[in-house]
Amino acid sequence: MSRSKRKLYNSDKINNFRELVDRYQRLYASKTAFEYKQTPHSKEHIKITYQKFVKDIKALGTSLLNLGLRGKRVAIIAPNRYEWCTSYLAITTSDMVVVPLDKSLPNNELESLIRRSDVDAVIFDKSYTSTFQKIAKDNSYHVKYFICMDNTDDFIGYSNLIEKGNSLLTNGDTAYQDINIDNQKMSIMLFTSGTTSISKAVALSQSNICEDIYALSQMTDIRKEDTFLSFLPLHHTFESTCTFLYGTFSGITVAFCDGLKYVQKNLVEFGITGFVCVPLMLEIMYKKMKKGIEEKGKTKLVKLMTKICNFLLKFKIDIRRIAFKEILNNFGGKLRILIAGRCFNE
Repeated sequence: MSRSKRKLYNSDKINNFRELVDRYQRLYASKTAFEYKQTPHSKEHIKITYQKFVKDIKALGTSLLNLGLRGKRVAIIAPNRYEWCTSYLAITTSDMVVVPLDKSLPNNELESLIRRSDVDAVIFDKSYTSTFQKIAKDNSYHVKYFICMDNTDDFIGYSNLIEKGNSLLTNGDTAYQDINIDNQKMSIMLFTSGTTSISKAVALSQSNICEDIYALSQMTDIRKEDTFLSFLPLHHTFESTCTFLYGTFSGITVAFCDGLKYVQKNLVEFGITGFVCVPLMLEIMYKKMKKGIEEKGKTKLVKLMTKICNFLLKFKIDIRRIAFKEILNNFGGKLRILIAGRCFNE
């Protein structure tokens, strides 16, 4: 059966990440793109609009081009955070190849991948400071630029590059604007998990990812009013494509999780309507929900209400959110959609 006959929803199609960034500005400029807290216990929620996101992408891209990195490879390693997303799109929309690295890698494997990927620059979280101090002193590595996402005296500062890029743009620099994207060219270099042998590099083009976004948009109903919780690692194509790229294509707000033990708390405080996960997460949620129902002695009631809801759905009457409100409230009360899958190539 052809894709056109399988699709459930109509959707626009983009061909590269430049078109994605243009879409942000055109359709969602004033909307919140990202929401997060500085620490798990912070009460303040930091919100970044799509307009600010676009501005930072262009500024960082301009600075990276100014460093002479066009056509080069740039690695990213960090927990899920706003700067990861900005870096990913700044690199790929500036005719560079992004190399997303697993944040949980031991130092010896990280050092090996930095060497094997032949990157000219790396953008990283401050937690990797000691690792990159060591690499910076070793002349056998190809890396020329070390860019830290946090303030530091040891490396180039991410915020300084944003500031420099904005200054260049204000003064008429058009290097970023003049880039033309080759949709079929390698734009992302991934490394497999290496569970059976040494990790292997996988080459992806922007066309590859944009086709996935198009397919997802025809099969799932994600809306610009949605807020998705991002807790799977962004270096995986599953999370980066489904939550980050497809999510922002649809205009959602991406809320960064404070850590796996804070998932339920984050579902409530961010007003989460959906998230992307692996089957194990659903199994854990189901067992926890089932245990709570059993402890309250409501197993028979839930089974009865399930039968009633299923019967009413035949007549297009949906009372599930009302019938199971108490259960849904444990997950924030707004949960609407879950996307589950398993990655076999990472």
